Amino acid sequence: MGGAIRAVFRRLRHGPTLPSWPWSLELLVGAFRASSFASIDHLELVAPGPRGVPRRRARDPGPLREESVDLDDIPATRFTLRDPGPDGPNGTLLYLHGGGFVSGSVKFERRPAQDHARTTGCDTYSIEYRLAPRDPYPAALDDATRAYRALLDRGADPARTYLFGGSAGADLALALLLRARDEGLPMPAGAVVLWPYADFTFSGPSIEAYADIDLLPLRDLAPGWRTAYLGDHDPTDPLVSPALADLHGLPPLLIIAGGAECLLSGAELLAEHARAAGIETQVSVYPDQPHGWLMLPKLPASIEAGEEIRLWFLAHLSR
Repeated sequence: MGGAIRAVFRRLRHGPTLPSWPWSLELLVGAFRASSFASIDHLELVAPGPRGVPRRRARDPGPLREESVDLDDIPATRFTLRDPGPDGPNGTLLYLHGGGFVSGSVKFERRPAQDHARTTGCDTYSIEYRLAPRDPYPAALDDATRAYRALLDRGADPARTYLFGGSAGADLALALLLRARDEGLPMPAGAVVLWPYADFTFSGPSIEAYADIDLLPLRDLAPGWRTAYLGDHDPTDPLVSPALADLHGLPPLLIIAGGAECLLSGAELLAEHARAAGIETQVSVYPDQPHGWLMLPKLPASIEAGEEIRLWFLAHLSR
């Protein structure tokens, strides 16, 4: 709340942070920056306690059915259309939430998971992977891998299975693709990664360039978050920093980033390496947008990005 109030007074005094920013974006960024700074020294209090499969909701209104499932001991929530049509669901979507590997949950990103289930017609599974610092690397990747294997065991067709993640969830989706390739698992058909947290060296120029305006002030957060997740592990490990990896053999990627976010350099490096590896890669950078702007679904940029994601999925599902 304090961060949002400070954002109000700052805008009244100095005008918008960027000329295109509406009040809603100004407030979102102010609130998240404040909460991020407050959490730096107390990351052990950010991650939730012991996991369990969430209670089944007593009533599931609307076009979606929602249920709690267990994917080889990984708690997950499944969103599926009540009436998927005579051919059943269009495919399977494994949704990986963000949060810098130290926060986030299925509940916090319930709405976007629902939206993708509704617009793609895919059975969508959002998982509760373990978080640092209680469970550092490779716990989150191990959980994502187990969940993916469990989906295959449940009958998901890898040729119609997609990964979706934003921020840390994007890093996790990319790392899962690399692990599946290297371990000989059936590869998913593609992945959508938003503002990917894909380079744990945090060495790109955007880290400094947008440190004072982005929703995610990584110049200040990176040392604590990196230590919480990695400890002494090498940040250039491809399964930690997929933007630095050999990406040959990966399926099609849709990469979306903001033009005013600290992670922009990592997204650009990822796109460069993906194209060099011959991967079908679609990249969109939305001007002036900070990290996580899709949390405001009525922003014009959010509407445009949402439509881009929907069309990408439908184009690939129709192949």
